Amino acid sequence: MSKRGFFIVFEGVDGGGKSTQIKLLTEYLEEKGYDVEHHMEPTHGQIGNLLWNYMRSKNRSFTPETEALLFAADRIEHGNIIKEALNEGKAVISDRYLHSSLAYQGAAGVDAAWMKKLNKHALKPDLVILLDIDPDESLERVQDRARTVFEENEYLKKVRSEYLSYAENGELVVIDACRAIDQVHAEILTYVSKLF
Repeated sequence: MSKRGFFIVFEGVDGGGKSTQIKLLTEYLEEKGYDVEHHMEPTHGQIGNLLWNYMRSKNRSFTPETEALLFAADRIEHGNIIKEALNEGKAVISDRYLHSSLAYQGAAGVDAAWMKKLNKHALKPDLVILLDIDPDESLERVQDRARTVFEENEYLKKVRSEYLSYAENGELVVIDACRAIDQVHAEILTYVSKLF
């Protein structure tokens, strides 16, 4: 029986457990017989690699509007790859997507309506999960690795607030990421199971 592909996105500040939960969800879906593809934004395409180099540079030299444009351009390229996988009946799980731009660049003052217009052709996910965590705790969790230009406490508090505003609009489901890993996973499955 051929299965319909679906597109799930994990959002949230770093340190919220996205990688762990993506791994657990992948195992669950594979047990259900799905072929799972992992994606991330920025991608590792030409524009995505430019963004990775920028984020690791520690020098926030672009305006937030330029950042938003670059992320949107990377997302257009990314969308073509996602569509291909979905057409093959695969489950696509992406670590970040449109709401990362809306939250991170939105927290820096970029107009949300303008960003939504830039991304109007972006593929709509079947489910967007926000792993919500207080930035104080998230930064503590990631202190052993190099930070990106976006990981400053006060800024991340604004980012979290932006994410939660989109959740209030019903664009994302919020899951408390401060709990035990298995509890978070179990709650994720309650939403994912509705996609079958």
